[in-house]
Amino acid sequence: MNFNYQQLLSKWSTLAPDECVTADHNHKFKVRILPSVEKRNSDNAWRLVTSDNIAWRLANDQSTALVQLNFVLLTVMHHCAIRRENIGFTFVDSGAMSSTGYAYATICNGLRSQPQPHPAIAALDAYIQLLEF
Repeated sequence: MNFNYQQLLSKWSTLAPDECVTADHNHKFKVRILPSVEKRNSDNAWRLVTSDNIAWRLANDQSTALVQLNFVLLTVMHHCAIRRENIGFTFVDSGAMSSTGYAYATICNGLRSQPQPHPAIAALDAYIQLLEF
């Protein structure tokens, strides 16, 4: 999952450089904070989002990873709303071997994400397809 998340973040920063830019290393990204998503004193505020150890953090219920993923999810939903594109989610059970399921995100014009272990990653996957469309 970590590699997949890194790839998605990298595509996002390439396709929408005004929304997300690469910071320090190729696995850290500065995501522009949207005033309608999070209150800030500056109109040009950024949040650092990283994919380092995200699978481990999620497996061990680390709040940092969840905050970052939730922020990515809110940001993607906001960008879809601005474009007047609806985004919906479908959750499926991954089977008896695992207690975790997968999420799909679908943008209203039929673009659908690959199955992802977290709705934020699924949303980002679908949003990137929309940017490439």
